[in-house]
Amino acid sequence: MQSVVRVFVLSSPSGAARPGPEFTIEASTHDGLLEALHAELAARGQRVRAVSHTPTGLLAYVEDRP
Repeated sequence: MQSVVRVFVLSSPSGAARPGPEFTIEASTHDGLLEALHAELAARGQRVRAVSHTPTGLLAYVEDRP
């Protein structure tokens, strides 16, 4: 299964999120999609704060790692 991931980057705890890149992930299970999402964002130097399911895919809120 595939899922489109829309990313929003949190700049500070009280700041507004800015749109990040959109990408597609693929895995054989739903849990696998979440694992692939976390792995991809970690490779990009980001930490996942929250993930939501939407009718069109996944929505991830992340923080950039220092």
